[in-house]
Amino acid sequence: MFQTLIAWLAVALLIVMIYPWTRVLLAQSAADDQRLLAYTLLPGLAIGALTLIMFWLGLLGIRYNAASVGLPYAALCLLGFWLWTRSVTVAPLTSSSHIRIPYHVLYLIPALLVAAAILFNAAYWPFSRDDTLGIYQPFAQMTADSRTLVPLTGADSLYRAYPMALPLAYAFTYILSGWENEYLARVVPALLSVGCLPAAYLIGRRLLPGRSGAQNLAGVLSALIIAFTPTFVRWASSGYVDLPMAYFWAMTVLFCLRVLERSAPVDALLAGICLGLAAWTKNAALVGVPLLMGALAWAVWRKRIRLSSALLSLIAFAAIAAPWYVRNLIGAGFLMPDTAWTDQAQRTLGNLVPFLIHPQDYGLAGWVLTAGLILALWQVVRAALAPKRSLTTTPSTENRVLSTEKQAASSEHRVLSTEYQVLSTEYCALLLWWIVPYFV
Repeated sequence: MFQTLIAWLAVALLIVMIYPWTRVLLAQSAADDQRLLAYTLLPGLAIGALTLIMFWLGLLGIRYNAASVGLPYAALCLLGFWLWTRSVTVAPLTSSSHIRIPYHVLYLIPALLVAAAILFNAAYWPFSRDDTLGIYQPFAQMTADSRTLVPLTGADSLYRAYPMALPLAYAFTYILSGWENEYLARVVPALLSVGCLPAAYLIGRRLLPGRSGAQNLAGVLSALIIAFTPTFVRWASSGYVDLPMAYFWAMTVLFCLRVLERSAPVDALLAGICLGLAAWTKNAALVGVPLLMGALAWAVWRKRIRLSSALLSLIAFAAIAAPWYVRNLIGAGFLMPDTAWTDQAQRTLGNLVPFLIHPQDYGLAGWVLTAGLILALWQVVRAALAPKRSLTTTPSTENRVLSTEKQAASSEHRVLSTEYQVLSTEYCALLLWWIVPYFV
């Protein structure tokens, strides 16, 4: 019992210890939402760093225990603390204006209640979902028992070739607890899943230029739509890797938007780090590589960042994600396993408009999502067909082209269109992928 309590406290402490790194990094691109962004980034950096340390220890043949994992992590955190205390450029974080406005807090209460329910549900029940019981938990148990990485078995590796970020995190909670503490293990992905809510808020707020009140409203609506999506609430505490990957994906999008807006090299670096952690969490995140490259190329072309900053972002991504997939290629002969999910990725109407075809998963939020995507596509086409001078009027043009237009007819239309504008490019690619094969 005492060791279990220590394990809970240790996990909380390990997450908090990475905080100086958020201060050091974000101080290089100060904005009015820094405090919330720092707290949102905190669990992702902590869990990502901890599991990557375990991965490299496994490659080096060093057995896992509290000291072998905790000491390198503590050294990393101490380095961040040293940089934080000695740097004269680190300014106090500023908080978003909505935090000081009571009615905006009231709007966010439903999302906060959903987040609290997700965390409570994660800590109250053991693992119960199929993939968690059949894939992630057994690998975590094998890792905790052997104190090293689960070995690949050649072409038969299949699920052993899945990214091991969360199974390694589960295994570490087992090692700290001295038993298979599934309750603590479930809290780890639940924290990342809940992080999707503030990430959605920050993206919505960032996408809408103009008054802070309208930005806050866009952010609140973004978070509420996610919170009221049935599939989000259903799976956030399941122990699956999908929503933790979505959290890192959302943070990647957020930092790409900051690159276009603020031209800070550190935002490009953080975009690469977050996408790398997404690919370290689930291999489906690799679809984001060309999108990140496109965003960075656009930023370089528009002289938002230097080419060196874009290359550093891609190097950060590769440094985090590539070693795992290189290991798969060497030990199993493939980057990703060809599992049952591959066969289900068919060109069907259901896969084209999933938000409408699966009302049990998306509910009313699915209609809002689809409407936002359609309006986003229309905005992109409209901007592309507009006279050239309308694309070069102000320095913030890129945000209008990628997200919304300041000349939208009403605030309501602007809010609706900006919620999912960030998905418009990906959705265009999906449309082409689905339609083109029938004409060639």
